[in-house]
Amino acid sequence: MRFATAFWTLLALLSVAPPAFAPAEASAQESAPSLDALLQRFAAMPGMSARFREEKRIALLAVPVRSEGVLYFTPPGKLMRKVTSPTESYALLEGDRLTFASEGERQVVELGESPVLAGFVESFRYVLAGDRAALERTYRVEYERDGAEWTLTLKPRNQQLARFLREMVLTGEGFAVKTMKMVEVSGDTTTTEIFDVNPRRRFSAAETRRLFRVP
Repeated sequence: MRFATAFWTLLALLSVAPPAFAPAEASAQESAPSLDALLQRFAAMPGMSARFREEKRIALLAVPVRSEGVLYFTPPGKLMRKVTSPTESYALLEGDRLTFASEGERQVVELGESPVLAGFVESFRYVLAGDRAALERTYRVEYERDGAEWTLTLKPRNQQLARFLREMVLTGEGFAVKTMKMVEVSGDTTTTEIFDVNPRRRFSAAETRRLFRVP
C-alpha cells in the first residue's frame, strides 16, 4: 500500500500538471476552458520539471503527513518523482516498469503484475495523448465550469481501482490548476500543489541519465 500510494500521488500530480503549464496570460481569460482544451495541453508538452508540496491526512493519525520534492517528465512517458523532505524517496516510471526506493528499500514492479497500477498508468497515458474517450472508459468524468473557475472530478470505473481510490478532484482557474485532492476509500486524503513549473523543459542525454534514475 505504501508503494501504491506513492504512485497514486505521482499519477495525480502528472494529471494536473499540464493545465498549469499554459502561458500565464491564459489564466486571466474570462471563461474557463473546455475539458477538451485542457486535455489538448498534454499532447503538446515537450517535457517538464516542477516542485511540489503535499499533505496527506491519514484517518489513524492526528497530524497530517507533509512532504515536498521535485518532479520530472520527458516524453513519451518517463516520469521521476523524488521526495526531498522529510526523507528522500523515489518513484520512477519507464515504459511498463515502476521502480520505488525509500529508506534503503527498493522494489521493481512490472505493470502486468499489478492491475491497479496498470490502470493508473494507462489512464495517465490517455491523458497525455489527449484521448478523452479512453479516459472516460477508465473514469466517470465530471467537469463543471463557473466563470473562469472549473472543477474536474474523476471517479474510477474499474472495480479493482475503485477498491482503493474513491475520486480525484481538481480545481483550477483558466488553464491554471489550483488544487488537487485525492480521496481514498479508506478516508485518507492527499492534497498536492505544484510550483516553479517549467513547461518546456527539455533534457539532454546527460540530464536524463542523472535525473531519471533511482539510486
